Amino acid sequence: QDLVYDISYREMRHLFLFALASLIYAKPTVPTDNDFQFNIPLTNYSVPLIAAKNSHHLYIYVGSPPQRRLVIADTGSRFLVFPCKPCVQCGNQHFSKEYFDPSYSTTDINNQCSARECFFSEKDTCNKSDECSWRSAYTEGSSIRGFEVEDLVWIGTDNLEESIKVHMQAAVPFSFGCETSETGLIADQYADGIMGLASLQKDTVVDVMHREGAIPHRAFALCLTADGGVLSLGGTAVSHRHKEQMTRQPLTSSNYYTVEVTACFVGDIELKGHSDRFIEDAFNAGKGTVVDSGTTDTYISKRVAPEFIRAWEKITKTRYHSEATQLTWHTFQKLPNVTIVLASGYKWVIEPHSYMEQAHLKENPLIDTRSAWDGRITFKNRLYVDEPEGAVLGSNAMIGHDILFDLEGQTLGIARADCTR
Repeated sequence: QDLVYDISYREMRHLFLFALASLIYAKPTVPTDNDFQFNIPLTNYSVPLIAAKNSHHLYIYVGSPPQRRLVIADTGSRFLVFPCKPCVQCGNQHFSKEYFDPSYSTTDINNQCSARECFFSEKDTCNKSDECSWRSAYTEGSSIRGFEVEDLVWIGTDNLEESIKVHMQAAVPFSFGCETSETGLIADQYADGIMGLASLQKDTVVDVMHREGAIPHRAFALCLTADGGVLSLGGTAVSHRHKEQMTRQPLTSSNYYTVEVTACFVGDIELKGHSDRFIEDAFNAGKGTVVDSGTTDTYISKRVAPEFIRAWEKITKTRYHSEATQLTWHTFQKLPNVTIVLASGYKWVIEPHSYMEQAHLKENPLIDTRSAWDGRITFKNRLYVDEPEGAVLGSNAMIGHDILFDLEGQTLGIARADCTR
């Protein structure tokens, strides 16, 4: 790799790597504009998601020959990052037994500061080797740092042969963060890393896949279940069984997938507050209401906490809390739906079986809480009313909905759906 990394070389390399992946396997048939219903982009390119340790994950393949990583599908962050050799301070609890080895790949290059190739831009500095180095810190105390690498990247399944024969056709040259240090909760997480999908700035893997012609539209969809779900690339999956017509609403931020909220219900009680704009002011303040698959739980503005708790306790006749509690089927049925009404008029319903998390106990195996059970099950309420500003609709709020992130139209589509694969 003793090469001069100027712009012309990089452009030639992009063409070569994409042509290489394209020549190995033929492109799949994808829906055309004539197949769109109500201007909703459709695709037949979908991969399964894996739910584990309170997160939804996907498999990616990186390099030549490919190395597989398990990463969190995160609509709340921008970049792809995972530990690489040599990592002097990385966790040992991750899914993969070995860290990613850039030297094993014949198609990798380190992004160079002198050539202005730094992809992370605002996070980057130059190290002594002229590599683009970066560091990120999080509010709960975790931090990561490393350097940038570009290599062939694609999204696949747990099956290597299938991922090469079927999914390698969509491989694209993509810049990612090679972690050399992890601290805090990130070092202990199950996933190898994070696949950031949150950007309207044309720099996520979805953007690059569209730019290189690997997917038909600059869009993707997440259809989550408690034990997995589906990621669709290029639109929403043709095969999804929607239970209602998909409703779309504009995204209100250029950095996050933020939607405008106009009302909130606990059961059939509408939260009114002290003014006509009580809910709008609470949910749309600050960053607004963000749809974030990388956050497990749902957080509602603390401004509505008194009204929310009052309505909850009126319906359930019990104290509102997030402590572990044992519930019978009869008691569980008294828990209310929480409904977020979007500016489009869509009523986003979060049901108890989504926001009440079962305790992971050997003597208490997980069951489908939509069906009756005998005895008591230990639960914890994972819907909090303490967000400083705005709200976060986490993965538990997304379960049972097909959610389209349309970057071309800058809209979010949503419909209740059967998300089983």
